[in-house]
Amino acid sequence: MREENEGWGAISILVELEEKFAYTPLDLPSADAVHRYLRQCGFIKPKAPKGDLPNGTLPLVRQAHDLWELDAQGAVAVSGVGYISMINIKDVQSKTYVYAFPVQVKGKKSQPKTQHYLWALRLAFEAFGLPKAIQVDKDSVFIDNTSKSPFPSVFRLFLLALGVELCFIQVPPPAKQAMVERSHQTLFNQVLKGKTYPHWQALFTNTNERRWILNHKYPCRTLNRKAPLQAFPQVKQSQRPYYLEQEQELVKFTRVEQYLANCKWFRKVSSVKTVSLGKIHYLKNAQPKTQLSIIFCGESKKLIFRDVNELLVQEIEAKDFVQQLLKLPTQKKLKAKRKQLFENKKFPLE
Repeated sequence: MREENEGWGAISILVELEEKFAYTPLDLPSADAVHRYLRQCGFIKPKAPKGDLPNGTLPLVRQAHDLWELDAQGAVAVSGVGYISMINIKDVQSKTYVYAFPVQVKGKKSQPKTQHYLWALRLAFEAFGLPKAIQVDKDSVFIDNTSKSPFPSVFRLFLLALGVELCFIQVPPPAKQAMVERSHQTLFNQVLKGKTYPHWQALFTNTNERRWILNHKYPCRTLNRKAPLQAFPQVKQSQRPYYLEQEQELVKFTRVEQYLANCKWFRKVSSVKTVSLGKIHYLKNAQPKTQLSIIFCGESKKLIFRDVNELLVQEIEAKDFVQQLLKLPTQKKLKAKRKQLFENKKFPLE
């Protein structure tokens, strides 16, 4: 029955035996016993092991820049510039509109990419400094939500290198990301709704101007009708300043290495003896189609691969592993791109 019906499980087979072959429940084994037999005969593949990443601890919000909420609004058509997805960042304590970055995307179903989020963060860091933590949803840019044993995203590695915690919401938005979800509507009404722009730079300029108004002049009901920076003037700079020209000095790869040293991943070897973990690794000693566990040793700076019996399969030198994953631009390239963002009429982050 199982050979002829690939999608059938134990319960389907037991029902079929009763209905078509007149067996009674007393004649038949339990569903668990049938399931074990099917697995023993190779009809059911073993489940891939699950490996969870260590998650950031959501801080107790007591002052400004303890926690930012970050999210991108779904793309909307804007006359003159096409489809725009606004990346919004808001400070939880002060309600400050930390940043609003309009990303030009290809269509209604398109979403911002990693480089768009990284630049939204860089501009926000320049304006207000580094927060303690940032909260996001479980979008694929922030976490590999297709794998049972995900590797941290470039977005997460970037924040780790800067010493900023990344926290994931535990319930679907808008329940948990209520603040930044509301900011989508506000920025849409202030900047996008019914507007026409000659080019992207005009939209970007207007977004920054309206954000300044919202922060300095626009009364907030939860702040006794004061604007965020009127109620919290200390928000203007966090205790951890950020300068684009000093990003390479602020980034510490040892922070990322310490995080990776607390992780464990599971991967299946391909037919050509490769596994994917941040990048493709060739394992000459591995057996194709076998399951491996992988750890990063912070002391030796090596990736260590073991089989299901915990026997060593191979070690790979990974001294520059983090640098290769992040591929951070040079200071010269950062400054050039920032100049383009504030001068180019076309969106410079295609």
